[in-house]
Amino acid sequence: MTHQFSRREFLRLASIAVLTPTLRHAQQRRALFYGRVIFVYATIYSRPSVLAPTGTVHELETILPIYAEVRGEDETAYNKRWYETDGGYIHSTNVQPVLDQPNKPRAALAPSLGELTVPFADALAEPKTKSPRVYRLYFSTTHWVQKSLIDDQGNVWHELIDDRFDDLYYVPATAIRFIPPDELSPLSPNVGDKQIHLDTTDQTITALENGRPVFSTRISSGGSFTDSATGAVKDFRTPLGKYAVHRKRPSRHMAAGDGAADDAYDLPGVPWVSYFNGGIAIHGTYWHNDFGRPWSHGCINLLSQDAKWFYRWTTPAVPSDAELVDAEGTVVTVV
Repeated sequence: MTHQFSRREFLRLASIAVLTPTLRHAQQRRALFYGRVIFVYATIYSRPSVLAPTGTVHELETILPIYAEVRGEDETAYNKRWYETDGGYIHSTNVQPVLDQPNKPRAALAPSLGELTVPFADALAEPKTKSPRVYRLYFSTTHWVQKSLIDDQGNVWHELIDDRFDDLYYVPATAIRFIPPDELSPLSPNVGDKQIHLDTTDQTITALENGRPVFSTRISSGGSFTDSATGAVKDFRTPLGKYAVHRKRPSRHMAAGDGAADDAYDLPGVPWVSYFNGGIAIHGTYWHNDFGRPWSHGCINLLSQDAKWFYRWTTPAVPSDAELVDAEGTVVTVV
């Protein structure tokens, strides 16, 4: 049994934390952030090199404290970023950088845009602890919250709207931070000449104002992949050419293909999506941390915070309460 609740009830429950993975154990060193293992296994090395002696092997979804970011010993590697953790070093491709910041429950002003601020939280079919899991949601994903409820155990839940399958599911309220409108205000709104340069060889994206670079970062563009079952090569390379941002939305459930196929995917809450060529978009990424080489099915993968910057900087501007905006905007050149 659940019910929507009043501001007074929220205040009473504001200190409750339920069902989210938190990292409250004592540590000898203070972590800069955490790393969620995103592959089946991830190995710790004694030095930042795959040639170094190995140590602990961690399983998928393990949360590791990250104490420092260091440069790897292999100068020929396209990604030289390693992380220092307990027991040694782990290559950055093996973990998603995450924070662990549970939130005080707050009533949704329906619908409200929120983001996950813990390493992961389970989205359940009903607002009760033993309900079946529909999805596991991950740090930095964005979601529209329709309303908030309390179950008969006093646990606070947010009801999320699935924008692709027209479904509802429920997550602990502590997992979601509501995003204030001023955090989504346009960047450089008075600049008339904005352009994006996407280099699929160097795997970089650059924002230009009046022809001058103002921001650049690594990406993962579309690639070619060999199907493990058939041996067929599937070409998902991002098409070259000149385009314009034509649709933007702060959250999108992206899914395609049969779940058993190598090229299938089902990704709820993809954040900060800026479409520029049909269904091809610049967007945040939580399922890999391997920027600097092709990875995607055609889209431009960025760290979520970088995708958010481009979402705010490009035109058309999107009101903070809008699910999407369709209008031609910033020019995007792909080379």
